[in-house]
Amino acid sequence: MGEFEAFGVAEKTGWAKRDVADSYVSQFAMAADQAMIGLVQAVPLTPASSVLDLCCGHGAMTAKLCDLGCQVTGLDFSEEMLTYAKNNAPNATYENGDAQSLPFDDESFEFVLCNCGIMHLPDQPKALAEARRVLKPGGTFGMTAWVGPDASPSFKIAFGALMAHADPTKGVPAQPDFFQFARQETALELLEAAGFADVKHSTVDCVWRLDTADQLFRIYSEATVRMAMLLAVQPSKIVEKIRTTMAEMVEAAHKSDVGYKVPVPAALITA
Repeated sequence: MGEFEAFGVAEKTGWAKRDVADSYVSQFAMAADQAMIGLVQAVPLTPASSVLDLCCGHGAMTAKLCDLGCQVTGLDFSEEMLTYAKNNAPNATYENGDAQSLPFDDESFEFVLCNCGIMHLPDQPKALAEARRVLKPGGTFGMTAWVGPDASPSFKIAFGALMAHADPTKGVPAQPDFFQFARQETALELLEAAGFADVKHSTVDCVWRLDTADQLFRIYSEATVRMAMLLAVQPSKIVEKIRTTMAEMVEAAHKSDVGYKVPVPAALITA
């Protein structure tokens, strides 16, 4: 078994659940879709470009690419997410497959794009190498990944509350660094090792627009797999403390004229 194989199994199991997929689409996707817009705008797409939407999820980017006239293939390991994608972008082609072992020939696509997906894979260097393999000469790779608690108010609240009341390593499998692509030097090393060149790194400003201070806890606990795993092994009293602390932090720092606005920036990388 590989170092992070148990994590990979947990991710696939989690995203196979209909309630998780539903919660992601109704809650978490409001931020991921903002990152997606930044990614699509950052790459030189033209009508009829051949594009692989890697880890396509609920298909928001797939639909956007189809609207631009691109020839799009969406791939995801979650059948539940692909059900959403097929409804959102019925003109695309879809594969239920593994981003770490792509079912495509070498040099198949002019663009390979991945919006907030690679962080959910156990062997991320292999996924990058596969993306490079299926990219045509002169093609463009682009991806987004969430910024960590050091620069993301949203993740600072979530992980700050968790670490204040619980052991964040208890009962969960070893996993890759979720925020490694947000660090420019690390991202450069990973992409160059996979064969990419001319790597560019920037940030997309995304924000949660929340009706209540408690909504951020619900997003992380209901619409994710990783945080849900961390919370599932905590006693109910600890979970309630985490929930209360998160709501208090949102209330103290992120109240707006209408509800709450909590920034959740994403790193944007092209090569």
